[in-house]
Amino acid sequence: MKEHHKKSIDNLVRFLREDSNFLAIIIAGSIAKGIARDDSDIDTYLVVTDSEFNRRKTENNLFYFNGDVCDYPGGYIDGKIINYEFLESALRQGSEPTRASFMGAFVAFTRISGLESIIKQIPIYQEENRQKNLIDFYAQVLLYGRYFAIKAIEQNNHYLLSQSISNIVLFSGRMILAYNRILFPCHKSLMRVVEEAPEKPENYIKLTNNLLINPTKESISEFVDLISSYKDWGITFSQAVSIFINNNEWNWIDTTPPIQDR
Repeated sequence: MKEHHKKSIDNLVRFLREDSNFLAIIIAGSIAKGIARDDSDIDTYLVVTDSEFNRRKTENNLFYFNGDVCDYPGGYIDGKIINYEFLESALRQGSEPTRASFMGAFVAFTRISGLESIIKQIPIYQEENRQKNLIDFYAQVLLYGRYFAIKAIEQNNHYLLSQSISNIVLFSGRMILAYNRILFPCHKSLMRVVEEAPEKPENYIKLTNNLLINPTKESISEFVDLISSYKDWGITFSQAVSIFINNNEWNWIDTTPPIQDR
């Protein structure tokens, strides 16, 4: 860790430890992962009491920002306000981006016994989800690649084409990460992590970039063929349609609809 980042974290600890509502400071992000630049900000999870968390949640005040404790140019600390129950839930059922956000995370300050142990368990890849994810993600690649993207080109529908290409790249990338048992971090870091994955189709990155820059029927077909031929993923196109319907159109049946479908 760079000295100015350590100093800023120490300043934050001194600032927050006087407030009994704050139970722990967890350092995450690029600093925790060891890839921080000199000008990187400091990402945190700040664990507070249940009453403080509930009050802030009611007020839509779960984001933390502090630029005063950093003395390097452009430096600041930001983060998310959570309670201990959030950590327990993340360990039990957290999404891959949430799990990935705890990779390398460490405790800078705590009043909670055993906190270090729980945050080390959160970013463990969940093997029981892997096979279903591979099939579900492949269904997305097939439907967006074999149908929606092609229709978008034929109908000159720029929005649908953009959305389809993004989803082809997203879910093929997620297939590669799942195949390698690597957590999906976030959209911002997707391509970097996929590029680092050891097992993937030859020329995957090259064809991905070509698809993003030049989405034609030919480049789309070439890309989907690349994914389909890498391994027998175990489903037909007809089965992929059924899976797609369940995941995309009927995703409201067992839970609240995702925000894009409300």
